[in-house]
Amino acid sequence: MCDADPSRSPELEASLGIWALQNDCSCVDLNSDTQFKQIWIFCITCAGLVCLSITLVILWTEMGKQKSDNDEEEGATEKDAVNRKSAAEVTKEMEEAVEDAEDEPNLNKALEHLRNTSPTKNGKWRPIWGTSINELSDIGGVGTELYFRFLKRLGLCFLYMAALTCISVAFNVASDFAPDNGQALTKTTIGNVGASVTGSTLSPNERFIILKSTSGCEGTPVTTMTKIIGWLDFVAIVLFIATLAWWRFVAVPSIAKQADEDDTTVKDFSVEIDKLPRHFDGMEETNDDDINNYETELTQHLEERMAYMRKLHKNPTMLEATGPPKVRELVLVRDFNGKLETKRTKATLAQDVKIATYCKDLKTAAKKQKKLDKITIRLEKKLKPEEELHVVRAFAIVNTQQDAQNLIMDYRFSTYSLIRLIQQCLGHIGTFECCCPQRQRFFHGRAIRIQQPPEPTNIIWENQDVPFKWRMLRKGVINLIFVLIVIISFVLVYAANAGAKSNMKSNNQLLGTESCDPVVTQMSAAAGDQPYLCYISNATEWSDAYLETNATKDEIGCWCGTMGYQKIMNNPGLITGVCSEWLTAIAKGAGIGALATSIVVIINMSVKSLLLWLAEEEKPLSESELNSSKMTKIWALQTLNTGFVIFCVNFHPPPGMPFGFIFLGEYGDSVRGWYAVVGAAVLSNMLANAVVPGSTAVVGMLVKKLTRSKSTKKQKHQFQLLRLYENPPFDIAAKFAQLLTTVFVTMTYSAGMPLLNLFAAGYMLFTYWCHKTELLWGSKRPPAIDTTMALDSSQYMLYSVALHCAFGIWMLGQPCTFPSNPVGGSLASFSSSAMTKASAASGTGGGMENTFGARLTKESTWMIFALLLVCIGLWSIWTVLWILGGTVGELFGCVRICLCPRRSSQVKPAGHDADSDGEVDALLVWDKAKQQIEAICPPASYKISQHPRFRSVSKAFNRASTWPNKSPQRSANATPEPPEPATSSVDESPVKSVSESALPVEKDVAVGFLGALKEEYVDKAAADEHRTGEQEGQLKELREAATEGDASGRGFAASSGPAAASLPEAPQQAASAGDTSSRSLVSISGPAAASLPEADDAASGFNDSESETQPSAHEARSEASC
Repeated sequence: MCDADPSRSPELEASLGIWALQNDCSCVDLNSDTQFKQIWIFCITCAGLVCLSITLVILWTEMGKQKSDNDEEEGATEKDAVNRKSAAEVTKEMEEAVEDAEDEPNLNKALEHLRNTSPTKNGKWRPIWGTSINELSDIGGVGTELYFRFLKRLGLCFLYMAALTCISVAFNVASDFAPDNGQALTKTTIGNVGASVTGSTLSPNERFIILKSTSGCEGTPVTTMTKIIGWLDFVAIVLFIATLAWWRFVAVPSIAKQADEDDTTVKDFSVEIDKLPRHFDGMEETNDDDINNYETELTQHLEERMAYMRKLHKNPTMLEATGPPKVRELVLVRDFNGKLETKRTKATLAQDVKIATYCKDLKTAAKKQKKLDKITIRLEKKLKPEEELHVVRAFAIVNTQQDAQNLIMDYRFSTYSLIRLIQQCLGHIGTFECCCPQRQRFFHGRAIRIQQPPEPTNIIWENQDVPFKWRMLRKGVINLIFVLIVIISFVLVYAANAGAKSNMKSNNQLLGTESCDPVVTQMSAAAGDQPYLCYISNATEWSDAYLETNATKDEIGCWCGTMGYQKIMNNPGLITGVCSEWLTAIAKGAGIGALATSIVVIINMSVKSLLLWLAEEEKPLSESELNSSKMTKIWALQTLNTGFVIFCVNFHPPPGMPFGFIFLGEYGDSVRGWYAVVGAAVLSNMLANAVVPGSTAVVGMLVKKLTRSKSTKKQKHQFQLLRLYENPPFDIAAKFAQLLTTVFVTMTYSAGMPLLNLFAAGYMLFTYWCHKTELLWGSKRPPAIDTTMALDSSQYMLYSVALHCAFGIWMLGQPCTFPSNPVGGSLASFSSSAMTKASAASGTGGGMENTFGARLTKESTWMIFALLLVCIGLWSIWTVLWILGGTVGELFGCVRICLCPRRSSQVKPAGHDADSDGEVDALLVWDKAKQQIEAICPPASYKISQHPRFRSVSKAFNRASTWPNKSPQRSANATPEPPEPATSSVDESPVKSVSESALPVEKDVAVGFLGALKEEYVDKAAADEHRTGEQEGQLKELREAATEGDASGRGFAASSGPAAASLPEAPQQAASAGDTSSRSLVSISGPAAASLPEADDAASGFNDSESETQPSAHEARSEASC
């Protein structure tokens, strides 16, 4: 029914007639809501089905992949395990590929090098769909897995947020309040909600949403819909907060813990030792095994502390199962005074000289050689021999996880600087020596600190020798430079956009109401001209004859703008007639805007490269710390230049605002024209952002592959071919930064532009598959990233809630664009009081400032304002706790460790390492864990020669000088070391272990064989030494040769005698079967020593120089010789 209502104003009755005429209806029924119910049902049904379908697909794929992974793991046979290419073999192939690069280019080796350096599995490329998200932690650490999980979870969150706010998009599209300037996306904003009346002075609260149906037209007040849209936005933001809080405080710690329990990594068996004495007398001296005193004494100290902790815990089962505590690898970090990167550059230049010489490019070779000579001379002047360099810190790998945790538990108080200082003071007072057990934890009088280390690939070796104070100073200075650079880039981008805006003609149509129109400023102050004011009420009265004969260009532009882009395009006569110049101006403005966007992109790319360099100059110790710094800087730059420059260019400040002169825009409020300019630009940018980053990654990968195939024949040396066939790194910092930018821009404007939620969901779900493809098929194997970036990014995103609430109140409380009724009760009183005080303070009437209090207490905004207050309160508490955490929190943590010491000594079970009988080992020892690590996530060592950044120059580096660290145990081999048999110092009865069950010969046979060798050769050699001086000199030479052959402390030295030639394999079998009683060193002399080249390596299965219960190799040789 279209009955007239006497309570309606004449303007409303007239507007209803106009709306009915525009929609070809007889009247507008304000009492029927059939069409509105149908739209509600349609939106809820479609959004629910889409969300449910995508959610079920994601859950199904995750469950299916997890089940297939479990089935594959359970169905793996011994043959598969034997045939599987371990990472040790891969590492060996990589090293051989570099060392054998003296030949002509070999494409097969280059392809093999490409597979070895990429995240392949058993030498095969991983499938995109078949690789589960859990496997990504094996590729790039738990941080890489968390990135992809975060993409998926946030994508689902924004998808549900888009479903909640889709009803707003539907009613916005069905309206026509915003000016039509050819931007289709403007219709999806709340600036378009409601029907417009050309030339009417209708109050904003009397505006209606008109829907046309077959039975007629229906209308509902805009104020009714704004209240519902406000509540839907509130529910969406609560969903976002809940998702972030769950991810930040529940999911990330849980996933990290689960990954740590499921995956065996190097850091589970390792400790990091710092605060060490940088130097002490005699530390550079070496023993007969070529191990310097520093390494020897530190190894002994760590083994003593591990033995003490075992005795304190009274765990004889562990001793029986794993033997005495041992340090399996010790890597000292020397102070190269920042010259380690120079040494790597030197090694790279040596490769370049070799390549140029081979290619007969003598000019390039001479140029490279000149640089190489300069670097060599400079290093020789500034660097001492490696053994004399000071020690910064050390990384130690021990035999069991329990030993590593025991060391961390023993030094649990060393992480507190104050307690370490007190220990240091008390330890130097002789009176307290008897009652200060902390002195036993000192190393050469220093209170050292022991903590859990990062993964080997997460270490940046070039920065390890940078002092803490120097790093903090550099970080502070670089942060100041960063702020200055961001400001400069912001000014440049602002200038580019402002210049583009000044060359575009203003196209604002004024309704004649202060709350609905933009602020018209003096655009050409130099000429003193007043800008033309285009009032819609005047434009609608102009006839066609007036436009063709008497109208000015401004009036024609005003009339065409009032008609709208869509109506003009539907009328060919207007396109070629009156509005042709207006359309040309619109096209010119679009071109200028595109040019400004290109300039902004160039500025962003240039500044981004500079910010990446600044992040590296902070000299972080780990890749995670470096990536977190890169992420923060890139995110700040992109968010400012993408989301806020366009806002500032078009912003007109309120009176009295500081630095208001720099803003030259026309919009002091979120009026309908603001959505046509700023809103359309933001929506266009975010629509491109949903597709471009992911597509660029895939296209770049394809271009790289195409370029590689075309450039293969141009490479003249194998080194060049290997460099060509190596994928670029997976830049996870830039990807986290892009994710942060997307979230912040979306959260800032989504209250008034709800379609941004859908664009954000599309970006995350689409980018998930694109970046997964890039990681598995187009990137180098990334380092093992920890949870730093995942925690930092989720914490930063929490601050976007405040931006959303502030901009939401600003947009949803706009009295003209989004009219809403004020709430009643005490909130209404507060609103009235706030408006009165604001008006009195400003001395102005109208505008945005004097209605700020009213916006806080409207039906569409009061709940968002309450949420903002809650967030501010929580962040205040969080800030206070953060401040207290750096002071009182240290004391609380110390007390907690004192009261609950065993909570920090938890060791994950080795339940995933089952033997053939299905029984689980009590504890996982390093020899067995090393094989697993090498087969999944290499390297299983902290040696710099095994680090991916230095492996490619290992040969040139070794030619130039020794590696900057060495280990007191045997060097890393391509194949894993055989596990040691179990020994016990408590019970002499043999304890059968897994390794002992597969001994090649019986123990008694091995012991007898070793005894016979000793009696036949060692005793006779000792007797002959006293007979003739000539034999004594020969034995002396043989002992020196044995000393060089046993530098790794493996047990056997040299061998001689005619009988040895007939036993090429017996020493290996006997060595594999030995126990503690058979670990005495056998020194064999004679001309047959050359026939036993593998005896030294074979003895390593039962003889280890690191054992604190065994004498050193030198002592054993001396005892045998006597």
